Order: sequence, then structure tokens, then C-alpha cells
Amino acid sequence: MIRLEGVAYAAPPSPAGVAARTLVGPLDLVVSSGSSHLLLGRNGSGKTVLIRMLAGLAAPSAGRFFLGDEEIRVGPEGRSLWPQVGALFEEPDPQFLSDTVEGEIAFGLESLGIPPNEVRERTASALGEFGLAALGKRAPQSLSAGEKARTLLAAALVATPRCLLLDQSLAHLDPGSRRELERRVVGEAMASGRAVIRTHQEAEPPFPGETLHVLEGGTFKPASQLTPRAVLEGAGVPFPLALRVSALLAIEGRWSGPLAADAEQVERVMRGAGGAEEEATRSAPAGAQEPGERPAPVGPRGPAALTMRGVAWSAAGRRGAPLVSGLDLEICRGEVVALIGRSGTGKTTLLKLAAGIVDPIEGTVHRERSSVPRVRPVALALEYPERQLFGRTLLEDVAALLWVEGIPAEERARSARRAMAEVGLDPDRFADRFPVSLSEGEKRRAALAGVIVEPPEILLLDEPTAGLDPEGRRALAQVMDRLRERGRTVLLASHDLGFVATVASRVVVLTRGEGDAPSTVVQGTTADVLRDDRLLTRAGIPEPDFLRLERALRPAGLLGPLPVRDEGSLLEAVARGAAASRPT
Repeated sequence: MIRLEGVAYAAPPSPAGVAARTLVGPLDLVVSSGSSHLLLGRNGSGKTVLIRMLAGLAAPSAGRFFLGDEEIRVGPEGRSLWPQVGALFEEPDPQFLSDTVEGEIAFGLESLGIPPNEVRERTASALGEFGLAALGKRAPQSLSAGEKARTLLAAALVATPRCLLLDQSLAHLDPGSRRELERRVVGEAMASGRAVIRTHQEAEPPFPGETLHVLEGGTFKPASQLTPRAVLEGAGVPFPLALRVSALLAIEGRWSGPLAADAEQVERVMRGAGGAEEEATRSAPAGAQEPGERPAPVGPRGPAALTMRGVAWSAAGRRGAPLVSGLDLEICRGEVVALIGRSGTGKTTLLKLAAGIVDPIEGTVHRERSSVPRVRPVALALEYPERQLFGRTLLEDVAALLWVEGIPAEERARSARRAMAEVGLDPDRFADRFPVSLSEGEKRRAALAGVIVEPPEILLLDEPTAGLDPEGRRALAQVMDRLRERGRTVLLASHDLGFVATVASRVVVLTRGEGDAPSTVVQGTTADVLRDDRLLTRAGIPEPDFLRLERALRPAGLLGPLPVRDEGSLLEAVARGAAASRPT
């Protein structure tokens, strides 16, 4: 259905004088009807560029692109391939074209000149199919992240395209909702003969029957080349954690056959390897943390930086049903606290309350004043911080806050380059880049650099890892460590439990209430919360993969004598345990 022959794309020169450069290609790809393809690659590897070329939004600089039997020629202004090809990108709001959900779904059909009666019938059917019937008259921008994603999917699929392109389109959903929607889209495509090509940065496996492609160095790396060594060396590629674990075991001779795509496969293999050897090694190595062990609870320590007492908030003010009610929260200086919960439970609302952007209808919010001149009391990076990029060069953009404060040019440049390096953007490579030319993950890092170029007393982050590759996540974790060491406070909302386990000392779990009831709130240490299966199930949050894998590997004696706190410590424990138990 889709065929690429030597396709490449070169970025034009930037206004700052950076020369044109090839971003992706040459690529060869064949996508048949009824197939699904998952593209993985680090930030800047060319995934979005490829999706834009396939959607007719960018013209290849070389090679040939076929859709069916037709060679597609795209001019400088792009070419619409709708309705044969539907494409959805990461940020939902700029993709909405109508002022109601119903109108959004109908818009694409109307653009094709379909009779009004048929448009109404197909729109009503799509509203019901995607659970949007009650939201038909709502403005799309007013919806939750999950509702926005379902609206855009309904609008794309109502015209039955032959190919659906998804570029990080569900990145901002909670893991349960995201995986459910992805499974549905992939399954229906395979059953109906539609082709799907999707990208993401989450370390989640492809679905059964789905083809995995790794984009590296501008070209595809065949799946057959995913040897254990190649997987472990691909630190910037969001390979599933189970794939990395099985690669470590394979190198030490403790895994045979294909590498595991998900935790379930590891659990199956470990159960099959049971028996006398498993029983003999069932007890954990000395010094290791047992799966059910609970660290002693630790409450806030030191002076409070942010305090909420009896806080309630409703979008309709005092007349409406509150989203949150009776919330008490205290965060101390130098603490990193994470808000977790499914989409629509109030995480972003709590960040806005903490920032003073919205006021509670009940209760109080107190932020400690900064005692250091020039240090802002609070800063908020919302879910799409890249919207704040506006400079001619990245260096200019990152230094904008310092320019407003009248800092001399030399000091501005020095501070901006340091902030860029801290988020993993090499200033020698990126300082003169045009911000719009960056990948989505690179834009996210650039926006964060603009916030931490002069760190506030309290930093509020909404889904800071969405769209970041593993290297970006590691750079962000290091930024938070440095902020903590300087006594700065961080409150973040995240669906990325692996990242939360790495950076946060405490976790606040928000669970959606029944009907109009407000979300319930449970607080605890990170280790306690993430190991509380009942609490996570009640909140609709899947168990983190690193804990599932620990529970599968510990009884088999494949973990070294290390406590498992996050993904990094699990991999270290696997490496030590597998090496110690290597067959002789």
C-alpha cells in the first residue's frame, strides 16, 4: 500500500545561517494493507519528519514515494492525501478545526462533499463508538487529554482512511488509557485492512503481529539486527524494559531464544524455569529488598515551601461539583513530590493551584517567599512547554528570561549554554539552531532549559517526560537532583512511573470519584505507593514494569543483592545477579 524507495529529507538552511542538512534517509519501506508498524528512535532521529512525508506535509528531497500504484509528488506547500491517509500529531489543540466535538468529527466528511444525511449518520455513529455522545456539543479544547485523543481519532477514522499515521498522538494519556486505545486502533486496523504507522517514546512493546522498526542514524535498523549487545548499546532508544532485561540475561547465558518484548513474556519464561532450582533460590540474596517489604514512612522534613490546607476547586466555581476537595499537602524545601493518577483526576489543576494561576473555592495555598534576590518564587511548565519557544535561535530563546531581567549579554550566553548542557542539548550543536527545526523531544528539553536557566524556589512540571527519549529522561532526572541539592522544590505531575520512582521521594495518588464526587487523594513514600497493588488498581494505574520484572526474577535468583527502586537499579541488579549465577 505504501512504498518508499530511497526517500530522504534535508532540512533547509536556518535564519541563523546553519547549513542545510539531511535529517532522515535514504529509507526503503514497504507497508501493506492490514499491517501495523511501530517506529522507535531517539529524539531527533527523524520519526516526525518521516510521518510528515508520509502524510504529504513535507516533500522528500530524494527518492520516490508510492501510495498504492500512484507515485506521490509533493510540492513546496505540501499535498493533501486525505482521506486515503489520516495523520495525528502530539499536541491536540492545534489540530482541532471546529468549535464542537460533533463538528470536529463531521468536518472531514463535509470536506469530501458527502451528503448531509450521511454526514450526520456517520458522525453520530463515531460519537457513540468512541464514547463521546455526551460530549458532542462541548468545545474540543475543554476536554481532558483522553477525551481529546478519542475526538481526534474519531475525526480521523470516520472517513475510513486506508492508512493512519500516529506521531506521539497518545503520549499525554495515562498508561492504561493509552495502551487501551492503541490496542484498539492496531487490532481494528489489522482486522479491516487498514495500515497503521505509529511512533512513541514510551518503553512499551509492540502488539502481537506488529512490526518494529528502529530509526537510527537516519536509516532503519532491521529488527534482525537487534542482538542483545545492540539492545544494550541503544541507550537512547526507548526499548521495552523487558527487552533490556532479557538482553542482559542472554549475554550472561541465562536467556535463550528470542528476547522478551514485555514483562508477561519474562514471567512466562521464569515460571517455565521453575522446579528444584527455583525453590533453592527462592529466598532473596542478602541485603536485597523483598517485594513486599515497606520502608518506614517519612513525612515532610524541614521548612515548608508549599502548603495547601483544605483546598477545593471546581471549574464552575462554588456552584459546581468540585474536582478536588479537602486537600491537604505540604512540600518542603529540597523535596521532589509527584502527582500520579489517570487523565482527568485533577493533577494539572493542582499544579495551577500551586502556581496561583487559579484560586481555590475553599481552603488556602501558601508559597514561601524567596529570600534570595532575583529568584522567582514559583514557575510552571505546562503540558506543552514548547509553546513558549519564540526566539530566532535556541540560545536566544533559553536566555530570554535573563534578557528581560537586564543581565549582560556575556553572562546571559554563559548561563543559557549551561542550562542547555544540563538538559542534554549540546550548546555547540544546538545554540544557533532555529527552535522550530528541533524535534518534539528536543523542543521539550529546550523549553525546560529556559525555565531552569534561573531556577525558581518552586518548580512545577506537567508531564515533563512526555516525548522524551531515555537520554532526555536521564538528563531531566539529573536536573532534578541538582535542584534538590540547591534546596529547590519540585512538584511534578506524571504518568511515567519509572521516572517518578527515580526522582520523587513522595507520591500523591489521585483517584477519580464516582459520578460528581471529587477525586480522592492518598499520599505516601514512593516505594510504599508503587508497591501497593490495591491502591494502584483502585486508581486505575498499571503496576510499573520494573516491579513486575523484579517479582518474576527474584525467586529465580537472577537479581544481585541490591534494592530495586526503579528501572536503573533493576538493570544493575539483573547484571550482577546474572553474572554471579552464570553457568560454568
